[in-house]
Amino acid sequence: MKRSSFIPAILALAATPVLASAQEGAGAAGAAPAPAAAAAKEKLVDIAKVDINIQKTPQIQAINVKDKRWTPKDWIEIEVEATAELSKTEKDKTRKAYDEVTFEYFAYLAGATKEKSRVLTAKIIHTNVPIKEKIHSVAYISPPQLQKVTDSTASGPANPTMVKAWGVQVYIDGNLVGRKTSEANKEWWTNPSLPPQEAALLSKPETPFAPLWGDFHLEVKPR
Repeated sequence: MKRSSFIPAILALAATPVLASAQEGAGAAGAAPAPAAAAAKEKLVDIAKVDINIQKTPQIQAINVKDKRWTPKDWIEIEVEATAELSKTEKDKTRKAYDEVTFEYFAYLAGATKEKSRVLTAKIIHTNVPIKEKIHSVAYISPPQLQKVTDSTASGPANPTMVKAWGVQVYIDGNLVGRKTSEANKEWWTNPSLPPQEAALLSKPETPFAPLWGDFHLEVKPR
């Protein structure tokens, strides 16, 4: 299924109001303060980009164990680059990090048949998230999940185009503070005509990539 055939159906959804940037002005001089409810729409996490890539299972050697012959498999990696901002209502202007920030992922994985297609999801809670620094969150589609949905072989080949649409929403203290999607920033996953949702995306600690890349990715709160 080509991506172009999928887009028109989900773009029929109405756009969700755009989040107000934490760096935007509060309004004209002398204007009355915004109501408290507006704080929930403050954009505190600016998502610069979302990359969909293929990663092979890493081969990590260890001593004092019997080696096993195996073939590295294909994983789909969904990686987010973003920057967190300090809220205009934050009393502590020296604050350097948020205790917890939740990244909610959605990925439309095209199946071998319409019945096998799925919208894969995950809620990944990151801890100690730096403010005003470039940050990275990541989620993965495992080889068995790819094989189940797409009928690909166990060892591949996988392709980033298997993900026909993606979306990432970010929450702090239960408030939506950032969003980026492949479909004009709309919540395409709410379309009732789409395939079933399945909480099958994995956080980095749940994969063989857990020990890699130092502190490039944000810390993940254990489930």
